[in-house]
Amino acid sequence: MPQIQLNGTSLYYEKYGAGVPLVFIHDHLTSHHLFEPQVEYFRKRLQVIVLDLRGSGLSGKMNVEVNRILDTQCEDLRALLENLGIPKVILVACSSGGVLAQKFAVQHPEQVSALVLVDSGLFDHISMKNRKLWDFIETCTWISHYLPAEFFIRSLRMTYNKWLPAYHILRKELLHKRPTELIKQRIALRQIDMFAYAERLRIPVLCVAGSQNEWGLKQARRTAALFPAAQLAVLPDAMYPSHLCQPQDFNRLLLNFLMDQHLRE
Repeated sequence: MPQIQLNGTSLYYEKYGAGVPLVFIHDHLTSHHLFEPQVEYFRKRLQVIVLDLRGSGLSGKMNVEVNRILDTQCEDLRALLENLGIPKVILVACSSGGVLAQKFAVQHPEQVSALVLVDSGLFDHISMKNRKLWDFIETCTWISHYLPAEFFIRSLRMTYNKWLPAYHILRKELLHKRPTELIKQRIALRQIDMFAYAERLRIPVLCVAGSQNEWGLKQARRTAALFPAAQLAVLPDAMYPSHLCQPQDFNRLLLNFLMDQHLRE
């Protein structure tokens, strides 16, 4: 699959099928592999595009200042769509990828017909009272990213024991992590005001969360309430990432959303 040179970097992407373009955006911890079950399902029904954001997977290095990361990734996405001759898309984004999807939709409203935000919540939920403690915990987490992936595989296997497809994909992502660029993206996310994006979007939005992810479900409800036109869907017996824990249910849910909004040819 192609690795294209654009906007001062190399961008890895895969493109399948034909019809309405569906673009999947991973979070800052993973890569395009996060949507393997969705690619397999939707490539027979729509045009599917997955990519590795700058600083992730097989794409180029995060060679920009932290305060330019999200803007640059949006520019990368726009350049890719222009290169592929795709004028308008539906964005499906997981977790922190939802921030990028919202920012892109606000910057380029003419290019986005709908948003699907999976396990994507607010990033400003920590009160000032708990900020120092949270900062300390997060710093410790960042340090752990430099430890060998093997340290975490056992606990990952135990956590996802009942969701083996999710485990196998997350294990693969863990073994190919890029810690420095991962941390830079996380720092960039902390500088974002998600409220400013959601309130400005007038397109159909579907927010999805798993029933076994209590915090994620709470955040999804808060996020959905911010959009003028949003639906909230809860996948039973699923945690993060809910679309991998219950891929069949998620795929049907997404297809029904597209049909209800008349977004499928």
